[in-house]
Amino acid sequence: MDSFKESFMWGGSVSSMQAEGAWNVDGKGLTIYDTKKKKTYAETSSDWENGVDFYHHYKEDIALFAEMGFNAYRFSLSWARILPDGEGDVNQAGVAFYDRVIDELIARKIEPIVCLYHFDLPDALAEKYGGWQSRKVLEAYQKYAEFVIKHFGEKVNYYIPINEQNVAYTLTSDLLPKDIDPKELARQEAQAQHHSFLASASVKHLVKAFAPHAQVGGMVAFSPFYPESSHPDAILSAQIANRRLTYQTLDVFVNGEYPQDLLHDWKMNGIVPEITAGDRQYLKEGTIDFIPFSYYQSAMAKKGSNITVNSFLDSFLNGTQPKNDFLDVSEWGWIIDPKGLRLAAKELFDRYKLPVFTVECGIGVKEVLDDKLTVDDDYRIDYLRNHIEQLRLAVTEDEVDLMGFLTWGPIDILSSQGEMKKRYGFIYVNRDETDLKDLKRYKKKSFNWFKQVIASNGEKLWDKTPPFVYQN
Repeated sequence: MDSFKESFMWGGSVSSMQAEGAWNVDGKGLTIYDTKKKKTYAETSSDWENGVDFYHHYKEDIALFAEMGFNAYRFSLSWARILPDGEGDVNQAGVAFYDRVIDELIARKIEPIVCLYHFDLPDALAEKYGGWQSRKVLEAYQKYAEFVIKHFGEKVNYYIPINEQNVAYTLTSDLLPKDIDPKELARQEAQAQHHSFLASASVKHLVKAFAPHAQVGGMVAFSPFYPESSHPDAILSAQIANRRLTYQTLDVFVNGEYPQDLLHDWKMNGIVPEITAGDRQYLKEGTIDFIPFSYYQSAMAKKGSNITVNSFLDSFLNGTQPKNDFLDVSEWGWIIDPKGLRLAAKELFDRYKLPVFTVECGIGVKEVLDDKLTVDDDYRIDYLRNHIEQLRLAVTEDEVDLMGFLTWGPIDILSSQGEMKKRYGFIYVNRDETDLKDLKRYKKKSFNWFKQVIASNGEKLWDKTPPFVYQN
């Protein structure tokens, strides 16, 4: 069979707070990244105020994406740019910005894939209600989502309600008091988890009502856990970790009900959230159409380990997870495992029989421009080539229904922890942690390589020699 379908989507993904900048421009409200998160990372990295100024460079950047051949671009909306207080009056200037971005993408024949929430809670909601543990935040999200879906109408065909929802519900926990009792923290997180599921279901309900042409994907961060040995306890630890980190969330997305092991975890820890009969019906009627997922690395489960979302996130972000003796790591300590991506795509499709979509994948590297004003990033070419090859095998040998492949940060952006030095892009942005310089864009070597890959629909992966001219 053919490697990738004719409709295969190639492109990249970014988030609003890491790319846009213009943090206080044209009526945008503050997010927790402009206030609380900025204080957390102030001593070790940049803030998110300027990003790479996509707000003012969007036409230039989209033109570069089109030159590479992108036919899809997934980006998040800043909730606070549309609703400065997270609720209440709409900021028309913010809406107009996203109209311009989406119109520019469509004009360039690039499919806009809209993520409604990528961790950047409006600060006004955080101050007023706390985090996602409050049902008021859920209600505000539902009104925000309704406005967006009605407004963009037929321009948008794909929505992702919440970025990496299997971990997102923990990421406003640092808004809670520092001396909070651990059991109370766990209870609040369980309630936030429930509200995020209702938020995701609400997007499906709203799409059915106001944009029935569109599809909704429930997104997870997927790092498949391997047992550290063949010991049965290690195998059981890996199985439990995979359930907790990924499959429990997907079971709710696909089946519309909570799986027994998640209910058991809640009950055993005495943290069962408030769930009404109406909530259960709402989830049942709000199931997803496809499964978007991010993939960066696999993980290891030790014998008898009790891996939770929080412990996984800590080790993932800090590069302190157990190493796999058979695999290399990046300079940030992240395990490099192309076959894990094939496993991820295969496992997701085999379990749920829905189309799957790799919407984030890439490698962050410290880079500087050379004297030719480019970056000779063969390591990125190798990394992406090996991962795409594994997806090709997932399609040809495992018959996975794969919608597309989007790289994370196709243009250099700030990392999730505010690091400009951790670069993922095909396009170098001339700024560093504290000095914005001129923000000029430069093509890296991988730019033309990925252009060749897209032009060949993934068939021409191996040639790394310029000028990467693809002949039909």
